[in-house]
Amino acid sequence: MRKLIPTLTQSGLLAVLLQRQRYKTSQLARRRAQRKHMRAALWSTLTWPWRALTAPVPVRHSRRALGRILPRHT
Repeated sequence: MRKLIPTLTQSGLLAVLLQRQRYKTSQLARRRAQRKHMRAALWSTLTWPWRALTAPVPVRHSRRALGRILPRHT
């Protein structure tokens, strides 16, 4: 008599392989999202001084500041 070799489904290997594949896919997505977040945080940290120096000042506030700096001649 010949001994039958069980299929992937019968042996349970298919379920294990699919589970492992889903796990790897979710881990890859998680790592990718974490790298994206860290890259954004680093870029923000490195560029905030430049953004603070070049940020436009609202006109209303700049007039007040000029009024305090330059005395009015009345």
